[in-house]
Order: sequence, then structure tokens, then C-alpha cells
Amino acid sequence: MEIINTNKLAAGLQMAALTDRPDMVQVDEFRQKIDAGFFKEAEVPSDGRPHWVDQLVSVEFKRHETDMDPFDDRDDRTVDAQAAERKKVREQIITYAEQIFRLQHRTALYMLLVIGRNFRFVRWDRSGAIVTRAVNYVDNPEVLCDLLWRMGMQSDEQLGIDPSATRLYPGDEDYKLMDQCAAEVATDLTTDERIVTREELTADPPVFKYVRLSFRQALQADWPRYRLEVPSGDRMRSFLVGKPTFHASGMAGRGTRGYVALDVERKKFVWLKDAWRVHYELVDQEGSVLSELNKKEVRFVPSLICHGDIRKQTTVTPEVWEEQNPPKSAERPSVSSSSASRKPSLSSSAKLAEPQTSSTSRKRSRSELESEATLGDREDCPLRRHMHYRIVVEEVAMPLSEFQCGRQLIQVVLDCLIAHWDATTKAQILHRDVSGGNVLILPRLVYDAKTGKTWLKWKGLLADWEMSKPIDNKDEVWLPRQPPRTGTWQFLSVGMLAQKPKAPGIPDELESFLYVILYHAVRYLNSNCENPGAYLEAFFDAYTEVTKEVYTCGLAKLITVETRGRLEVQVGSPDLLKFDSPLDTLFEQLLPWFKAHYKVRNYRDRQTKAMESADAPRSPEVDDNSFSSPPSSPSPKRDGVLPDVELDEDALSELAPETEPQLLDDVPTARDELYASYVATHQFMVGVLARLHKSKSWQTSDKVGDRVPPEYKPRYLIAYPDAPASRTLKRRMLEATSKFESCHSSFPTPVFYSMPAQ
Repeated sequence: MEIINTNKLAAGLQMAALTDRPDMVQVDEFRQKIDAGFFKEAEVPSDGRPHWVDQLVSVEFKRHETDMDPFDDRDDRTVDAQAAERKKVREQIITYAEQIFRLQHRTALYMLLVIGRNFRFVRWDRSGAIVTRAVNYVDNPEVLCDLLWRMGMQSDEQLGIDPSATRLYPGDEDYKLMDQCAAEVATDLTTDERIVTREELTADPPVFKYVRLSFRQALQADWPRYRLEVPSGDRMRSFLVGKPTFHASGMAGRGTRGYVALDVERKKFVWLKDAWRVHYELVDQEGSVLSELNKKEVRFVPSLICHGDIRKQTTVTPEVWEEQNPPKSAERPSVSSSSASRKPSLSSSAKLAEPQTSSTSRKRSRSELESEATLGDREDCPLRRHMHYRIVVEEVAMPLSEFQCGRQLIQVVLDCLIAHWDATTKAQILHRDVSGGNVLILPRLVYDAKTGKTWLKWKGLLADWEMSKPIDNKDEVWLPRQPPRTGTWQFLSVGMLAQKPKAPGIPDELESFLYVILYHAVRYLNSNCENPGAYLEAFFDAYTEVTKEVYTCGLAKLITVETRGRLEVQVGSPDLLKFDSPLDTLFEQLLPWFKAHYKVRNYRDRQTKAMESADAPRSPEVDDNSFSSPPSSPSPKRDGVLPDVELDEDALSELAPETEPQLLDDVPTARDELYASYVATHQFMVGVLARLHKSKSWQTSDKVGDRVPPEYKPRYLIAYPDAPASRTLKRRMLEATSKFESCHSSFPTPVFYSMPAQ
């Protein structure tokens, strides 16, 4: 280190030791300590802390043992090392890279890895890592010196700093503006549902307390502030951000960060999402989808302000992989064993973590589901290509966990169900990621023309349309590395969690809405469930391992929906899960519909396979036309006007058991056909929710707070035992990230518990 600094081997940069103390917990909850780092000469720290915010190039030292090298050069096609110690070191440096990407705005990160007498250089981006072969710097000092010299000659942008994000410092005008706008304002509105007086509407536009509070909480002393540019037509607009309200875990993937941002142009709070979107044809930008939804007047969806790709910034790791792995038809370069003294060459790492092989269950994060749909320019490329992207919308919503009672939960989900109905009928767009994190609460001011009064109402907002696709897109081609399973594992339908899922349809999305209600009901409402934590894990997190890398639906969800069609306290128990509210009617009515749906669908699949078999006879018992889905009904035309759906009870009465043909158990009956038709379109589920919402049986005190206690220990791992992710991803589901008690006055709102992503 002294030689590098004294001789200015990295001109303009200096290397500093960083092992004395970790950064503050507000910046790094894991309290990690990397060995060293390169900094600009004017920013070199002297306190021995990592200073993740300012690191330009990270440095990690390991002893000169083979098992301390996270990569292995013995095979030109595989640089990931498989030994336990190697994996542990690799996981360690992944968390270092993830930490820097979380704090800084970067396109890439360079890391110098020194293992005894050898060194490697690693380049990280959102697709993976590019790794040089190990080089003995004692035998080949000129290689290391040349690398350091080149590193010092690079600009900040060449070293991976995002030029579209400008760092703000105390004294900057934008920095002062953020402090000014974050200060409490007496006229900010609380979120209680009520009639709003004229005196409360003095601000133009009105600002809710929870919005300003969220922005103020983002301005932590040790967290950097930035001015971000976002394309808006033929110009750029600027938005000011602090700490993200949400950030996705993991290094590879979209790396989504969500901010309550300040629009510099209008001095207004907005929601900004920064992500590395999947970059291939046939996938629209989320902003383009929202623009179409807004144009078609789809209700209860975000209002687009601006969006666009950022300076054509893309990940380059897939390109290197393709260069190093020519197509099989091409002549392969000769392969020789590695030597620590050979000149470096590049390899790309397709795996940033090894697959969990537990035979029971674990949570699969959204980033893991993304990895199943990997696609580069070549179909055999295991790395996804990503493009940097930002989108800004008007609405700053609250998480669904902030609902105050069961009736309000139904209202919010009902609004989002109508948004989904609107999107499929008005814009022919399917959301494809209905989950607890995308069904949000948005307080709205609603003017009643009859009374001349303004009401504050809690409404729903169906967000995150980046995975959406047009319905029946004839131009769409499913590619080998682009399977239809997309979404959030916990809320995917039984059909989407099958071993060979079909493209998602309306029944799958309706099933996901039902799971959103069930999850929040079990977790926050009073019920006879004695261990909500264990129930939620078994139903939502579990999976069945078919092979080492193939996972399907967990047994609890599968048996509940496809086999039994009823909600039990525990699978196999004679006791039903009860909430002593209209929710009991909801589950008792809807679950048999989905059970019938799968019975009909499975039978049709068997019939199709039989048709494809040589001379396979068709069953005369059931007319295949009877399984055709009815056309999607138009959604309600005006806000507040919902269909008064009446189920065909006359038809049901004609289907008494004694009048039905005696068919095999796996052959759908006429009742099954009728029930299955109820989930083929939105109108019946919307009608049920609307009717139950009007019920007078609701209790205003049925929300009892989070029933998963902070000390609850998950039974199943969702990451590696020794990695920080395994200690915290589940914990993030349980711990508080914000507190909104001061924003509601009529109900002591529990802590804001975030749903793990995405």
C-alpha cells in the first residue's frame, strides 16, 4: 500500500486501509469491513472506516491458500470455485459489491482481489462479474503496475460512476432545497378517512404527512444525496433523492431502487424508480405501458410524469461471456491448465451465488425468478442483458400493510382488481406480477358534487407494470431462455408454479389477488391461526424441489387450492381458518371456484395429450366446448359503480348430486364447469368483493397489529447460512423501515413492514 501511494502507481488515486471500524449502521446494517480501497486524493479517509460512499475501487486481501481464492482457473469455461471456503469468500465480495451499488449510483464496479502473491481484477455489473485469471505479481510486477497506471488514468465514468447522477454536498443549492422541503409543515394532511374542511386545503397542491415524512427520513446524515436526470421527451428533468425507500437485494438483476423524490421543476414530491431493466426485444418499457394505460383512462394505476433509458448504459458482462464462449459450431480455442504466472485473460461469471439445494423449502426472491428468464443476444448465454432505466410517477403511495381494518383491505384490493380489469379490457394488457408489494394504498381527495363536500378516501393503486405484456400478442415469440414464469413467488398461482407453467392468464392473476388478501389477513387480522409466521412460511414461501434447479409449488398452497378448495388452520386439519368476518365468506366462496378451475384445466390438458397420442379416443362424457372461457366482460364504466353480480344459483340448483352423471373423480362435472367459468373473467370476483365490502358485519377493530413477532425465527433459509443475506432478507420482512403513526390520528397504525422483493 505504501509503495503504491509513495510511487503514485495509480496517478490521482490513493489507497487507504479500511479495517479499523465499520461504517455507521444507518449506512451498512451488516457492519462490514473491507480491507482497503482507492479514493480520490482529496477524499482519502484517515479514520479506518470503509467509507463505502466514496470508494472508487475496492480492494480485498486474502491469505495465500488455494481455498481463499473465490475463483478457479482450471477450466476455461468455469471460473466459479465450488469448495465451501471459496464460496464463502465469493459471497463476501459479492456483499461488498452490493453495498457499494446500494449507496452509490454506478454502472460498474472494479475490485482488486489480492490472494497472497497473486491478484485478480474483477468488474461487477448487474449481469454478473468479469474476472481476470490469477497473476503472480512477484514474478510479473509489470502487469500489476500497468493495471494500476491504467486505473489512475481513467475518468470517474470509466471507473463505473454514473454521470447522470450528481452527488450533492452541504452548501449546494439543491442540498439546501431538500432540507427546506423536508421540514414539517403544519398544513400537511393526516390520512384519516373523513370529510376534509376548507381550512385543511390551504396548500396547493395538498401534501400528505406520510409523504413528507418519507422524504425527511431519506435525508440521513451519512447517506449521500443525488440529483438524478430522467429523460422527458427531448429534454432532461432533474429530481433530488436521498436514501431509497426500497432497494432490491442481490447483485445480479434489476437492482431496483425506489425513492420519494423532489421534482426540482415543480418543487413537488413524486415517486422515482431507478432500475436496470431487462434489455431485449418484445419487452416494453414500464413507462410506455403506463402511458398507454393513462391514455386509455385505466383507473387506479400510477400517473406517468417522465421516463427513459439512461444514456444507453447497458451491462457488458454478457458480451464478454459470448466472446469467451463462441458457438459450438465455431472452432474452440485450446484449453490449458492455469498458472499463477501467466498473463491475465478475462472470464465472465454466470453465477453470483450457488443454488440452494434444500429439499424442504425456502423463499425464492424476485431476482431468482428473473434469473430463470435469462437472455442475451445468444440463446445459450446464461447472463441477462440489462439497460439502465428510470421512471417517475405522480403518486407516492403507502404499503398495503398500512390498512386499518379488514373492510379497508378489501376496498384497496377491490380497486386494484378493477385496475386490472380495466387494463385487460381497455388496453389489452396483463399485469403479470400481482403481489403484496404492488397492491398499494393511496389516500385520495374525492369531491362529492351532491353534497359539495370533499372526502378523504383510502383507495388502491396497482403499481409496477414492468413485467406486463399485451394479451394475445400474435407477434410475441417465446424464446428458449424466456419461459412464462414471471412474478413474485409468494403470490404466483398454483398453475404458474407448476413444473412446466403456461403463459399467465386472467385466472392466474385473480388467484394472486386472493393470495394478497390471505397474506395480509393472516398476518394482521384477528383469526384462529395460532402461529401466523409458520403458516405464512408454509403457504407462501415453501416450494417442492423436483430436481436440483427445478422448483414447483409448495404443498400447503397446492393442497389448499387444487385439492381441497378450502382454507384450513393447518393442511389436513378438520378445522377451518376463521376470521369471524366477511372474509370467511370470501374464502369459502372463491376457493371452490379455483379448485374447479384446476380440475377443468387439468382435464383439458389430459385430453389434449390424448389427442396428440396415436388413435387416442376422446371421452364421450364431456363436451370440450363446455370448457371454453367466456369473453372478458367490459369493466365498470364509472368510478364507484360496480356490477351487482348474481351467481347463477338457478343453474346450481339444477345440478343436484342425484341429477348429475356419475363421472370419475377427475372428470369435471357441470358444477365444476360453472365454477371454473367464474374465474375466467373479472366480473364475478369483483362482484363478490364489492358485495362483501358493503356488509355490515365488519368490525373496525379486527386489525390487531403484526402477528409475526420480531423474535420469530424462520424455519427455512432463503440464502447461504454464512452470507449477510441469509441473516437479513427474512428479517427485513419483520423489521420496521418507516413509521407512520404520526400520519394517522384515528388508529394506532403498526410499524410499516416491508414485503421482501423484489
